[in-house]
Amino acid sequence: MDKLEPLDHCYGTTREEIERTLRFALDIVSDGIWDWNIRTNHVKRSPGWYSMLGYPPDSLPEDVDTWKSVIHPGDFERVMRNFQAYLDGASLIYAEDYRCRCRDGSYLWVSDHGRFVEFDETGKPTRMIGAHRNIHRRKMATLELQRKNDELLDLNRTLEALVDARTEALRQANEALALQVATAVRLSETDPLTQISNRRHFERNLHSEWQRFQRHGHVTALLMFDLDHFKRINDNHGHQIGDRALVAVSRTVRAALREEDCFARWGGEEFIALLPDTDLGAALHLAERLRLLVGSADPGLPSGLTASFSVAAMQAGEGIESLLKRLDDGLYRAKQRRNCIESC
Repeated sequence: MDKLEPLDHCYGTTREEIERTLRFALDIVSDGIWDWNIRTNHVKRSPGWYSMLGYPPDSLPEDVDTWKSVIHPGDFERVMRNFQAYLDGASLIYAEDYRCRCRDGSYLWVSDHGRFVEFDETGKPTRMIGAHRNIHRRKMATLELQRKNDELLDLNRTLEALVDARTEALRQANEALALQVATAVRLSETDPLTQISNRRHFERNLHSEWQRFQRHGHVTALLMFDLDHFKRINDNHGHQIGDRALVAVSRTVRAALREEDCFARWGGEEFIALLPDTDLGAALHLAERLRLLVGSADPGLPSGLTASFSVAAMQAGEGIESLLKRLDDGLYRAKQRRNCIESC
């Protein structure tokens, strides 16, 4: 570390004059000075040092222990660690802010700076001079500002957490609402007994497919069927068995159709299927397969099931009402013979 020239080497001036000048200078820039003779452990403190802490001049023992005794316990370890680092040469400066206990028991924030000023012939320091400055007001203002900043930071964290919580609550509410809407839409489009599409949903899909047919001419077929002698099942075995038959047929037929096919309960024991990109021949082949499947839909029913089918393909220039009437007329003819397929 840098060394000051020993006071004896300042030519033209006596040692006493130099020390007096040094003390005057320190008194100007500080509230109290200390002068530590490292060899004897004697510490001389200026009247300002005592006055700063509320003590009469020279009223405390002139040693290092006096200084240690007035340091706040919360600052003591840090100050001693840094002071020792300077003594050991591990730190180039000694400068610390800490609290000192005043005579009335209160604590005063001070700024403490010191450095070696004399060395022996081996370079070992023998004297150290330092100065204390009263920084209590500035330090308290800084601490108060830090406290307010910490409060603001805590408030910001609380607000952020509140915003996050509200955002999450809003997200969950939106998800719940979307689920309710989706459930409401599904219920509005689903037959409550068979859980396939209802007539309303089918008509919307039919309208969309009919428009696509008008624009692009993609082949599209419709298939309608009616369970034969269904009234007899209800009359002889009760509506519970009748409902069971409707559910079994719906499940069997739905499993045999494609994902893109729209299958719906048209009303009572009548069902209808919309078959996009399917020509009349393929629709008739499907109808025959479904006619055979209906008979095995629920082997546990008291009597076997049969169904009458009507199949039609969309035609250019034909409206939806005309198409449905053609399909319905075909089903009427099929029901006259029972368990058959009518192409129309």
